[in-house]
Amino acid sequence: MGAGISGLATAFYLRKNGFEVAVYEKFDRPGGQLQSNREKDYLLDKGTIAAIETTSLIPGLVEELKLDDDFIYAGEKANLKQAWIGGKLYDLSMNPENLFKFPLFTIRSKFRFLIEPFIPRSMKNARMAVADFIRRRLGDEFLNYIIEPFATEVYAGDPEKLSIEAAYPKLFKLEQEYGSIIKGFKKARFKSEKKDELSGSGKLFTFRQGMDQLTASLSKSLGYRVNYLHDILKIEEDGSGGYTLTVNRKGDIRKENFDVVVSALPAYVLVDTVRELSAGLATAVESVEYVPLTQVYVAFLKKDLELSPRGYTVLIPAIEQKDVLNITLVSELFSDRCPDDRVLFSVMMGGSRNTGIMNLDPMEIKKKAIAAVSDIFKAKDKPVFVSHKSWKRGVPQYNTGHYEMLEKIREFESGHPGFYITGNYIGGVSVGDSILSSYRTAARAARHLQQQ
Repeated sequence: MGAGISGLATAFYLRKNGFEVAVYEKFDRPGGQLQSNREKDYLLDKGTIAAIETTSLIPGLVEELKLDDDFIYAGEKANLKQAWIGGKLYDLSMNPENLFKFPLFTIRSKFRFLIEPFIPRSMKNARMAVADFIRRRLGDEFLNYIIEPFATEVYAGDPEKLSIEAAYPKLFKLEQEYGSIIKGFKKARFKSEKKDELSGSGKLFTFRQGMDQLTASLSKSLGYRVNYLHDILKIEEDGSGGYTLTVNRKGDIRKENFDVVVSALPAYVLVDTVRELSAGLATAVESVEYVPLTQVYVAFLKKDLELSPRGYTVLIPAIEQKDVLNITLVSELFSDRCPDDRVLFSVMMGGSRNTGIMNLDPMEIKKKAIAAVSDIFKAKDKPVFVSHKSWKRGVPQYNTGHYEMLEKIREFESGHPGFYITGNYIGGVSVGDSILSSYRTAARAARHLQQQ
């Protein structure tokens, strides 16, 4: 259920293993929040501009879908970030080894970094918020200047609510294993561990026609098995170990029976679909918070910009009290996104920092985005292109109740064999996380079918 990246990837892997599948999608196109389109001379990725190759499954999919010629990696400097603080740009790094290089940290903070290795590790399963965890180990300045803007880039979320274990599991694991974040970063590099065969290169990538070329190709590979404009109204057990779906296709309501059901629906959609089947599951997934997002694309002539930053993304910390979360120089990351004499920016707004973004007039939103780009990059003239899109429910939040929600999902799946739940609110918000989660979900579903 659902033809976003999670649903399509799950169906692809099941079909690859010899199982017949059917995908139901409420809307008339695949991709979910992966959407790319041309506007005039611009190629715009709405929402997800690019993705990180976090798993080897990604190049594997690219090869199987014959997308090799359209698969594009960004340059070596793609992960360089800068922060706009006090009217200036500063290079950013999450690596604690670079702590003393950041010019805004005070003597007090630098002393805090020196004693961090001597602070006792956090209690396991304490379910701490990111802000509490970082504040305890590295202090407020590290939280405000480094962690908060990075958390905003990934989750558009609030570190006071995000779970350190769920949102930043690798960071938490370093602290748990080595008793210190700083010691963990230093020692982990020299620890020889067997590399996970599913781990990825960590490179930033996209496709020649935009990110939704991946989901379009997945959909094409599945052919007639993807059913658009099919809304799932209800799911029931059929009494023989399978499930009955009540499906609405443009007013034509019918029932369909399946041995296995996989939900790749957003949490807020799954709620009503399963409420009669399991009120407990409905309550659990209803707790997932989504924050709104607005993306404004702005293009300027290169000759009208006085400043060229070192990084490809500028993060704006909450302490700056700005409406903008971050700005990405899309045309500097990837070619053919706009005419050569222009620079195309993606400006992200909203998130937990400004949940009322959806209530603003579109013209007001565009003005704020233009003002931010003009201020940072010293624009001497007006932009030559502006386009915007908003999402009422943009990014699922991995808050401190995340693991309790996951436990309820696992309890439901245990009590309902053949019903599996995947999606970006479960195994990670990134494209790579969604593909890996789908791969594992397909494997679980295949084992169930083979045992029947």
